[in-house]
Amino acid sequence: MSTKNQPSTKSVAVNSDLDAQRQYATQMRGKGFDFSLMVADAFVRGIRDIGYKSTATALDELIDNSIQAGATNIHVVFGFEGKSTKPIRVAIIDDGHGMDADMIRLSIIWGGTHRHNDRSGFGRYGYGLPSASISQGRRFEVYSSTGQGQFNKGLLDLDEIADGKYTNGDGRIIVPEPVRSQLPDWLKAYMTDKFGAMGLTHGSVVVLEKLDRLSWVTESALGGHLLEHFGVVYRNFLREVNIFVNDKRVEPTDPLFITPGCRFYDLDEDRAEPLEPTSFEVKDPETGRIEIVKVRYSYIPPTFARQPETKLYPKKGKSNARFNILKEYNQAIIVLRNGRQIDVNPKCPWTTFNNDDRYWGVEIDFPAALDEEFSITTSKQQVVLSDRMWELLKQAGVYTAIRSLRKRYDVDTKALTAMAHDAEQRASELAMMEAEKFKTKRPGGPSSVQTVRGEQSFNEEVKRRAQKSGLPSDKVANELRLQTQGHPFKVVFESLPGAPFYRIEQLGGQKVLHLNQDHRFFTNLYAGPESTPYLRSALEVTLFVIGDCELESEEDRRQFYEVERALWSLRLSVALNQLDQFVEPNKERENDVEEDVE
Repeated sequence: MSTKNQPSTKSVAVNSDLDAQRQYATQMRGKGFDFSLMVADAFVRGIRDIGYKSTATALDELIDNSIQAGATNIHVVFGFEGKSTKPIRVAIIDDGHGMDADMIRLSIIWGGTHRHNDRSGFGRYGYGLPSASISQGRRFEVYSSTGQGQFNKGLLDLDEIADGKYTNGDGRIIVPEPVRSQLPDWLKAYMTDKFGAMGLTHGSVVVLEKLDRLSWVTESALGGHLLEHFGVVYRNFLREVNIFVNDKRVEPTDPLFITPGCRFYDLDEDRAEPLEPTSFEVKDPETGRIEIVKVRYSYIPPTFARQPETKLYPKKGKSNARFNILKEYNQAIIVLRNGRQIDVNPKCPWTTFNNDDRYWGVEIDFPAALDEEFSITTSKQQVVLSDRMWELLKQAGVYTAIRSLRKRYDVDTKALTAMAHDAEQRASELAMMEAEKFKTKRPGGPSSVQTVRGEQSFNEEVKRRAQKSGLPSDKVANELRLQTQGHPFKVVFESLPGAPFYRIEQLGGQKVLHLNQDHRFFTNLYAGPESTPYLRSALEVTLFVIGDCELESEEDRRQFYEVERALWSLRLSVALNQLDQFVEPNKERENDVEEDVE
């Protein structure tokens, strides 16, 4: 997809940032700054181990710079030698406002930034470009232009530093002065294709060479990981900025899976459930300003990362494409800074997280003004929340939400365990089919009202499934008819807080018993610690019989059932709650936050 050049005057913000660059460079020259690296060769070699988790997190630093420079298109391109599939160089190209020659030289130096302690964007320290670049290879080049396609090139080569080529008479290492230069030949065809006949007229290109520390060494592995990683980390920016990896567009991925349009949101009929988001005010102790911290929540069903044929077996079987996102990017608490993901699963004083905690998520997005409360590292790899921030999060309800989400996951996994032993057809369903033989038949069979109700419900379900899947209604109807034929009784589960503990529905020729997983009947009794297969089947049969009578009733009596069922459910919830005072069920280990609180 072609991404032609935008006008060089993108916005007031871009122009002001470019002006700030120039003022900073002029100021540094005026102070007599000689562009010394100010450190010995040992520092440069040692800083390669600054601690980037992977090639992807190192390249985040360069993507950050491009976004902050006002780029609308960012391309990550691999260079190869011959027919090899292993990249020998990587280029990060952007159409931002670019840099003048002195600023290019300053950008290569650790701490050489005009954004020192700036809280409006991503960068603060000026470590990102050089640290990230040498963490992957022993040489990098920076090409940049502020207009008309006139590029200057600066570079840093660790082998040349070791050979003393950058060392002056005082023994200091001096960054070479940038020179006017053409863009690399291996990128020219790509540039013309993506930016038009004139190529890139303004922006920056960072080329990483002498690569010796790539996390993934083949084109397919490196490209796949970068596409996935950038989609998660920059999900909140991909509407305004296009990011490409070897000409493939990065798609946004919400690791909470609650944003329509993001990857894997509607992979199948399972959906993550958004909970009510919240926000709270934090007073910056230094400036006195009020800042806002935002919190999002999601609950993810235990079957969410399973292939359709193994949905009833959440602990084993084939995983779907969602699983890797849960594994890599959603371990209970996710931390964002200015909308950009920074860390996952910071050390929490309330609990230690485990693999089951992938199936719910808490996302904290804080403004850069609160960096001190989150102790963000210079490489933007990790956060350590202050005691004050943990207390504020607790007051905002995060602690309570974690407890609730964990308990809900426990209930759902117990229900799946209860269902798994009879995945194709349950004992209660078979028992009801056999019981039909002894049922007193009404003259003429089922009432016409019951038949009409069943067809209405069937048609409504067909419409719902067709809209959700995008398939033709007639195809959905045929598939559903095949599913219900020969299966006159069926048990399904739903989560409806505050609703009755069960409901019955006639779906064509099938009677469907819905059990509410959010009612105490389900959590305390049906899927409780003393539940057995026989008890569950007996409870299902009991409710099928009551529901069958409801379905066969005429309109007035049917309304009686609906009203009474709501009353039964309320009284049953209260009574089961009181029962705990007199009979203590066998306790299993509860996956609860309070276990880990000292």
